[in-house]
Amino acid sequence: MEDSFPAGAKPLVNPGTPALMFVGNEDMPPASGERCLKRTAKGIGQDHFAGGGASFGVPAGGIISVMARTDGADQPRAIMIQFHTAAGWKSRAVWGEEGIINYGKLGTPEHYLAGPLPAAGSWTQLDVPVEAIGLKPGDKVDGYAFTQFDGTVYWDRLAVRSMDDPAHDPARSFAAWLKAGEGKDTPNVPPDLNKLLKQKGDQRKIEETHRLRAYFVQNVCVTTRDGFDSVEKEIAALEKERDALDKSIPATFVMKDLDKPRDSFVMERGQYDKPGEKVQPATPAVLPPLVAENPKRLDLARWLVDERNPLTARVTVNRFWQQFFGVGLVKTSADFGSQGEPPSHPELLDWLAVTFRESGWDMKQLVRTIVLSSAWQQSSRATPELLARDPENRLLARGPRVRLNAEAVRDEALFVSGLLVEKLGGKGVKTYQPPNIWEPVGYKDSNTRNYRQDTGDGLYRRSIYTFLKRTAPAPFLMNFDAPAREEFCTKRERSDTPLQALQLLNDVQFFEAARGFAQRILTYGGQTPSSRLHFAFRTTLARPPEPREAERVLVMLDHFLTKYRADANAAKAVLSNGESKPPAHLDPAELAAWTQVGNLLLNLDENVSIN
Repeated sequence: MEDSFPAGAKPLVNPGTPALMFVGNEDMPPASGERCLKRTAKGIGQDHFAGGGASFGVPAGGIISVMARTDGADQPRAIMIQFHTAAGWKSRAVWGEEGIINYGKLGTPEHYLAGPLPAAGSWTQLDVPVEAIGLKPGDKVDGYAFTQFDGTVYWDRLAVRSMDDPAHDPARSFAAWLKAGEGKDTPNVPPDLNKLLKQKGDQRKIEETHRLRAYFVQNVCVTTRDGFDSVEKEIAALEKERDALDKSIPATFVMKDLDKPRDSFVMERGQYDKPGEKVQPATPAVLPPLVAENPKRLDLARWLVDERNPLTARVTVNRFWQQFFGVGLVKTSADFGSQGEPPSHPELLDWLAVTFRESGWDMKQLVRTIVLSSAWQQSSRATPELLARDPENRLLARGPRVRLNAEAVRDEALFVSGLLVEKLGGKGVKTYQPPNIWEPVGYKDSNTRNYRQDTGDGLYRRSIYTFLKRTAPAPFLMNFDAPAREEFCTKRERSDTPLQALQLLNDVQFFEAARGFAQRILTYGGQTPSSRLHFAFRTTLARPPEPREAERVLVMLDHFLTKYRADANAAKAVLSNGESKPPAHLDPAELAAWTQVGNLLLNLDENVSIN
């Protein structure tokens, strides 16, 4: 301060005391400049400000000085200077009677007794080290106060001085900071860096010195650390956003190996408190040995795919074969042991297993090999002699004939209809389902207590994306023998029930698919009933209709055309199934009739089977 408070500051005085007063030579010759501050008080009086004016940084080893003059005819009992930082009013120096100005705790930097009152009647320079009143190098002082108890006091030229030696200043020199930290703990430095800072320079690695330098530049050096404030705020905001995102993601427990595996023993007669022989992880002696490597959690995985262990590849290719042919080369696909059935073609099984392993476990290549084989591509037609000799086709004299899996039955109908949404990934969807399936088995507070059917694309996604509630599986999957997923399943059973036929004929998903198929027939099948029928057969069965089939279907088509042209409400009822809407430009009666034809073709055994 010189002649006035800093520009922008709004000085304040204690309530009930005279206003701020600066006086010049005519009243009191100042110690410096042209004016000085005057205050007369009864009890505590002060002139002060906090914020709004220019601030100054506290230098290392700094000394604060102020010029003060007391009136001999009206002596104060004590005078005080105070400083405001981000921590508040925590730094005070007092001259005169200690404690009469009841600010701060006595004997601390908050109320530091710097000496007696200066002699009255003349200007005296009062000095106080910054460390004595708790100011640290680099602190920003953004306010100060001139305080007194009783009397008249003149104040002038508040200043701070220090020796400016950056090379030896730990707040500005990295080398000085390192030297100051050797052999002792440095406050506020993280423990791992504090440990490095205590070491001598020749004991640190280059990367450790780099870590210390980065910390010094960002957090210690008074000439650089302020530049990181905005970056640190941005980082803090991003970390807060990341933490909020982490908390919003559901978590689950996972298993982790112990750093030191615990010892395991054979418990005598199964009693937990009677350990016997110590045991180590291993496989049965009849199998290839388990090789211990690092990391140990991969030992079993490596053993499973080791060429000395052919079982993994044999079981895998057998299940792929089972998926395509309905029965594996080993019929008991869940049991390759002595009680299982031996392979029908052992050399083929060996060759497939070795080829699969040597291809790098390439499943696409395995599937390609199977579907391009003569065994797969041959006709499934069977003579009475073949059926009598080989009813299960174990000798592979004909192609397989098995019903599609449940998911494929629905997906095939949606694909033919043009309704299938082929988007990949995403959450499970809730398709058409009879009412009151979930409710009887749902817990009161469960989020799957009630079934809320999806709309739009969710109704027509591939069946693999269907949301499955294990206690109430989707009926369209259960009817076609899909597993409930409550237990492990190595092979799906295939049944033939009247309920399957009723579902294919009447289920809203399949009847809506038949109407979508009819729209395609009318749009792309040509202009005559015969050309449209050929398009429909080729689309569903990949063959043209036989003359007898075409004659019977066209008779059925004429029957429904006559019916729906005479009964518009019946046609409307056919077209109103499902959420999708029929195009307005198609004749409702014609579309309804072809819907019945599409429904017929989608329900043929030939359409829902691998032939």
